[in-house]
Amino acid sequence: MNANLGNALGVGAALPQVITGQTLKHFRVEGLLGEGGMGLVYRGYDTRLHRPVAVKLLSSELTSDPERKQRLLQEARAAARISHPAIAQIFYADEDGGVTFVVMELVEGKTVRALIQNRELDLLGALDVALQVAEGLAKAHEQGIVHRDIKPANVMLTPDSHVKILDFGLAKLLDASGAQGPAGTERLDPTRIAQTRSSVVMGTPAYMSPEQVRGVPVDGRADIFSLGVLLFEMATGQSPFRRENFMDSLHAVAFDETPPMNSLRAHVPEELQRIVSRCLRKRPEDRYPNARLLAADLRRLRRDTEAGMVRQTSWRQHLMDTWEQLRHRPPSRYVWYVAGAVVVGVGLYFSVGRNGIAGLLVVATWAFLLYRRIRNRPQRLREQFVQRVSKIPEVRMITFQGRQATVIVDRPVPQLYGRINGYLSTSNRKLYFGEPMTVAILHEVSAEQTNKLLSGPGVHFVRDDAITTRVP
Repeated sequence: MNANLGNALGVGAALPQVITGQTLKHFRVEGLLGEGGMGLVYRGYDTRLHRPVAVKLLSSELTSDPERKQRLLQEARAAARISHPAIAQIFYADEDGGVTFVVMELVEGKTVRALIQNRELDLLGALDVALQVAEGLAKAHEQGIVHRDIKPANVMLTPDSHVKILDFGLAKLLDASGAQGPAGTERLDPTRIAQTRSSVVMGTPAYMSPEQVRGVPVDGRADIFSLGVLLFEMATGQSPFRRENFMDSLHAVAFDETPPMNSLRAHVPEELQRIVSRCLRKRPEDRYPNARLLAADLRRLRRDTEAGMVRQTSWRQHLMDTWEQLRHRPPSRYVWYVAGAVVVGVGLYFSVGRNGIAGLLVVATWAFLLYRRIRNRPQRLREQFVQRVSKIPEVRMITFQGRQATVIVDRPVPQLYGRINGYLSTSNRKLYFGEPMTVAILHEVSAEQTNKLLSGPGVHFVRDDAITTRVP
């Protein structure tokens, strides 16, 4: 490990002295992955179980005091008790050759920080992440562990869309004999509260809870506050309490009101605003009493949001839609309808009269095919596609030219592309005759292009605020 690397990572002389290929116990240290909250993180290899792992080397600044080192190892071993799909598992914690280290599950994927920066999360994606984090925290809290540093950099999304909470290095073991907090939650024994660094508040300022800022005992509701900040940022792209410097961020967390989410991003569901607002209450007793209740609300909102996009049309709505369509048909179309009804009636009369039940089955088969032709005609499938896609909050406009759909969205989110194409595939699978529909998804559309689309034929959906961007 060279000095330049230490300086670049901002931990200087506190870096543990290890080199690539060195073995700590039965773990081989390989390439550097990055800097965690309490030291450097390396890719490693478990030579006993023959699996890749992540090895966190704790800073010597944190482990120079024997009591502090013992406490850190105790906390890591306590966190290792947690087994949950949304939590990166801790396998081992020990010291070797003066180096204190923690071995964890190696997680492949992207951090939520990267997803936010690259604008890769849509609303449903943000709810998915928040729900999984809440479920993981609920499991940890039930075992007496508080994370204390929930933030975008400590949450990863794997390629198969599973969430992993990283770095329980700031976790504190709740005193099993400690006083009971509100709603039966256990509180930390104040005599056991210790900062990781002298005179430094533990956690990341913009994501800390007010009680962490004040240095008072915390419980799982501190993590609920931090998750509220995370969800706010995933949904709007901005952190509610990030300021220009450390102290201003601490002050904002402790005293500033949370800005309305709709002031930063339009079309945020009211229920999401309610959930986030409850998470971000300054007093712990005003928040969700536990992460299970928060997860239940997120699960309902996730289900309702998804249902709003793909909700089945009722028979009453079918009849109303059919009536509206019939009202706007040209008179010539009614002639064909009447002629078709006459032909079917005559055919039914003669078939049943001459062939009995066999004739009736033939007519019924033809009637079924005719129904499928009408029910699944391209126009109807196009309307279903528009109805579903228009429910997505990020969609601004939908137009059709023949079988080519153009969907204009606010931002290029991969999950959004997959969802729209999924709806298209569902519609095309129902197509009985004709060529399938195709879709083009656009996000960078000039005002001139918007005007052209709005003025042309084939506009099927326009979000209200899209009209305000039109150039006169």
